[in-house]
Amino acid sequence: MIPKIYSIISTALCVFLTSAVRAEDPRPFSNPTRIRYDAQCLTIDGKDTFIYSGAFHYFRCPKELWRDRFQKIKDAGFNTVETYTPWNWHEFEMPGSPEDFSKVTGLQDLDDWLTMAEQFGLYVIVRPGPYICAEWDNGGFPLWLSALKSPGSLRSDDPGFLRWTKHWYDTICPVIAKHQITRQAPGRPGVIFVQLENEYDSAKFSDQIKINQIKALAGFARADGIDVPFITCWTQQVRGSADPVLRQMFDCCNFYPRWNVYGQLKTGIEKLRQEQPDAPLATTELQGGWLSVVGGKLSERQDGLTAAQIQNITLFAWQQGETITNYYMLFGGTNFDDWGGRSITTTYDYGAPIRENGGVGDRYQRVSALGQMIREHGSKLVRARPVKIQAKATDSDVQIAERRAADGSRYIFVRTDDHKNPRGGVAQVSEEGGATFSFDYKLEPFGSLVLCLPPGVTNVRQGEWLPKPASEIKRPNRLPAPVQLREAQRLTDPLPATWTSLAPNEPIEAHGVFDSHFVYYKISAAPGATVSIEVLPGDALIGSEGGDLLPAIAGKDNGHFAFTLPPGKQELIVLHEKLGHRNGPTKMEKGGTYGLLSLEGARAGEPIRFAEGGALGREREVGESLSRDKDKAGTGWEVVPIGPNAAPAPHALLTWYKLKFTLPEQEPGVWVPWHLHLEAEGDGFVYVNGRCIGRYWQVGPQHDFYIPETWLNFGAGKTNVIALNLRPRDKGVTIQAVQIAPDTSYAEFR
Repeated sequence: MIPKIYSIISTALCVFLTSAVRAEDPRPFSNPTRIRYDAQCLTIDGKDTFIYSGAFHYFRCPKELWRDRFQKIKDAGFNTVETYTPWNWHEFEMPGSPEDFSKVTGLQDLDDWLTMAEQFGLYVIVRPGPYICAEWDNGGFPLWLSALKSPGSLRSDDPGFLRWTKHWYDTICPVIAKHQITRQAPGRPGVIFVQLENEYDSAKFSDQIKINQIKALAGFARADGIDVPFITCWTQQVRGSADPVLRQMFDCCNFYPRWNVYGQLKTGIEKLRQEQPDAPLATTELQGGWLSVVGGKLSERQDGLTAAQIQNITLFAWQQGETITNYYMLFGGTNFDDWGGRSITTTYDYGAPIRENGGVGDRYQRVSALGQMIREHGSKLVRARPVKIQAKATDSDVQIAERRAADGSRYIFVRTDDHKNPRGGVAQVSEEGGATFSFDYKLEPFGSLVLCLPPGVTNVRQGEWLPKPASEIKRPNRLPAPVQLREAQRLTDPLPATWTSLAPNEPIEAHGVFDSHFVYYKISAAPGATVSIEVLPGDALIGSEGGDLLPAIAGKDNGHFAFTLPPGKQELIVLHEKLGHRNGPTKMEKGGTYGLLSLEGARAGEPIRFAEGGALGREREVGESLSRDKDKAGTGWEVVPIGPNAAPAPHALLTWYKLKFTLPEQEPGVWVPWHLHLEAEGDGFVYVNGRCIGRYWQVGPQHDFYIPETWLNFGAGKTNVIALNLRPRDKGVTIQAVQIAPDTSYAEFR
């Protein structure tokens, strides 16, 4: 046990610890007149409320564009928005102690985002972790926490870890607390839920360890002013618990079934209802799309993420009685710089209803239509009950279910799991002890609709089909043409002029290296010696001696590399390319370095040295400077053509390119997003006008990089600059195509 930690939380929770509690006893609420829930739904200020929500991460979108994204969310009929809060984004550098908050940054951004959500009339669900996954760097944990002096197992009840977790909650919860609806006037929006931990079933700890940590998090949050209800997701220990602290929260599900909607949701929701009968059915993550990984397929090219699918999965959740629905993602955004998790692409478009660039299409139209349905019928659906029926349809695979509202309104859910063929025919419904009626149906492939009959009506001609189709999106015709770039300036990256020594077994994180940008290592060895190096599987090493590249002679695919120095040569220079930092739970709990894991063959007594960039400076700072057209390199640039037949760069560990372009003035009343299209041999980082817009991987799948319009310069005489660095893979380094292109398919009138 951990008495010091539990002494911290005891005062905040003593009101709930005065007597034994049974699972069937009423749930405790801090402010029941403002917000409470029962088995069916959430009640806010005395009004039963159907929560229709979507994920929008403030840290994946430039602040200047938040208002546009909020407007689209509001226009689509959502009444709630959800976000994670990443610890590492707010506290990248290590503080001196858990009582030191001097390294915290960006809290005003969260504060402003929450304020803007309120201005748009949206409730908010906040998920502060400390573990968020989210395909985000290190799952949201600061790298100094997981890789420096280990605080004990992450996500556990270890006292050292809990002290740092309290530090994080003391940082973030006061910001969240002041935006709770309990701090607003009745009827005003604000934060309605705070999630503790995240997908905790994935952590490999005992039930008791998990319970201890969840209870500690609850105590920290309450002590920091959180008085709205807690939620968890995929945290089995919460379900049906009689513990007085765990009774302050309820568990939710996450579903990503693609075409297997019926199989996943029916089992998962029924299990949730059985194990947690006195809380509303809620999905914290209903599939709004899916992520893309390095070497895989972009979200928009993946199967099972159609407009019909998002309507099908949503209506089936509602058919099962769910009254709290949150899409993950509603707006995906971008993993700018290197903030994506290990092997995650820069784009986090997710195939979401609101695309990475802010554009909308058919999936947005579907969630908008569903939003209109909730606006009109949510107050009835929120307490509708299932009705036992016997149903038969022309098509044997067509499923039919009914829910009835308190006023007698009937909602007949009609769906098919066939995602290749449409369905149409006649359905007959006989209610147990009630009416019998028939109706014609027509479903698209994987179609799902609801026939709504007013109170007391069984004549289907007096009913209406829901959701009603959303309005057509009208697109402008006069749009700008792509800008082709034909040449670039090129410079071989000079080797570092300054090196830092590493003590034996000392991780680079001990020197404040917390990113995934390139790292150089200098290793001394005897002439002709073979140096064996181990890094994390998936990472890459390339070696050089005297300016000549050295081939790796062992196991490139499993993290083991070996380089043999030529006779008479005694120094090996290695460039390390990280695949990124983990975001999933695998091996995360124990932490560890993301630098060199082992080294054999180095000269005894000689320290290993490292540097984060070449002689020009740290790689990120160089890229930002060059893309502001501030030439840190001075002379040495050469002009080279861009094209499929371009000669590869001279053998070098890293090569820099600089390119310039201009864009036309923006058409009044017309909005169009822009992206950089890049085809190249090699891996590296891309910078535009002083900002790192992401990572380029030769293996793909990403070749188009979203550039926020607020980061571009429009009009004659206004220059834009791209800086790009590439390290060679199997074919050297070349740029084969560069284009700055408008995403005309998402253009809008504004």
